[in-house]
Amino acid sequence: MKAPKFPSYDEAVNRKSKKGKPLMTKEEWEKLEEERKQKDKDKHVKSDKNRKRRATIVFRTTEKDREIIFSKIALSGLNRQDYMTDAILNAPIKVVATRNVIDQCKTELQNIFAELRRINSYENMAEKDKYVLEMICQIIEAALKNKSL
Repeated sequence: MKAPKFPSYDEAVNRKSKKGKPLMTKEEWEKLEEERKQKDKDKHVKSDKNRKRRATIVFRTTEKDREIIFSKIALSGLNRQDYMTDAILNAPIKVVATRNVIDQCKTELQNIFAELRRINSYENMAEKDKYVLEMICQIIEAALKNKSL
């Protein structure tokens, strides 16, 4: 069964009663419209409620790269989500220690330092901060080996 169409404000105002009064005021219509929008938002949230992985990552690439990526995924025997997640999280990445990378490391280290002041030990640190700290250490070690700092 198809849901009835919700009237716009103009449609609701132009449908006047026999006495000449509009069927609803602008405030009443806005309130109904707000309730409808909230129901739509709640409906969407409910559909994601049982998902284990709720976050979405989207990126653009060329058609040629897309075909290569999809052929690699097909050859791996994994589904797209598992393949891309594993490739991104576990693949070695070449980082060039530019000024922007160093500034980003400083910012993340300041955040981690603030977190370390707040907590008592490394075990109580958030997983995201542990991962960022480990990655910064790897970048600094690699930079020191190449003496690019």
